[in-house]
Amino acid sequence: MKKIPLFAIILAFATSCASQNNTNSNNMKNERLVYFSFDHHNTMMQFVGEKYLVNTMNDGRIHVVIDEGFPGEKEFYLNDSSIFDSLLAIVKTYKMDKYKNDYKPPYQVFDGYSWSLYYKYDSKRSVSSGGYMGFPDNYRQMRTALSDYFKQWREYTDGVLAIDYLRFTCHNNQGRDEEYTIERGENEATVTLRDAERNISDTIKVSNEYLQKLQELANSVQLKSTLYDYHSSDENATRCDYFVRYNTGDTLDGYTCYTKYAGHKESSILEFFHRLQEK
Repeated sequence: MKKIPLFAIILAFATSCASQNNTNSNNMKNERLVYFSFDHHNTMMQFVGEKYLVNTMNDGRIHVVIDEGFPGEKEFYLNDSSIFDSLLAIVKTYKMDKYKNDYKPPYQVFDGYSWSLYYKYDSKRSVSSGGYMGFPDNYRQMRTALSDYFKQWREYTDGVLAIDYLRFTCHNNQGRDEEYTIERGENEATVTLRDAERNISDTIKVSNEYLQKLQELANSVQLKSTLYDYHSSDENATRCDYFVRYNTGDTLDGYTCYTKYAGHKESSILEFFHRLQEK
């Protein structure tokens, strides 16, 4: 039997490994995402945090779920898979492939934030990471990048999430009794203004563009569904309630707070309707 020098065997093995590594490297460079999910939430508070899920359906459509507590879970479908190209760019920018499987704090924490990350490539390769009060060094920047990216669907742009109706009322035991509504129509919006204290009751028509301005206002003051009741001992305090319906059928309802003085949400929305009243 002919003997093969040991050096030749080692060289052949090394060449084979290098070739295999190059092949794997090229395959990883050409990988595309087919699934992505990220969840960050407070373990003690139901509506604090966010969740994003993007999945490829059997029919080729892209299923998207956004839940940031405003106005609640948003679910829709896209026919364009380019969303995965943008997510892959974020994955590469923040080197998420190198995240550890699990992050924990150096000390025991009983109330805090939990997060999980999972995504899968078309090569079947997947990455999973998560933690409880423990995070990668660039976690804050990565989370902000995801929030900024999904903002295009979270808000009113592209007609995915637009206000169709808003009702705003303010009451106290000193005779303050106000209610304002605006509702989208086919060609223009209908605004109803009622202020019992000033004896004002009127209905006007405005451009539907005012609903876009109202959406921008709702985003800036962060209207959210409110489940907690903040009481005040001030007998002159005013409670302002709001109800919002979006073009998708989603609804949001809550209130500003019990306070003697107008809060930011209350004064901003009242100013919006007072300007319409002066038209």
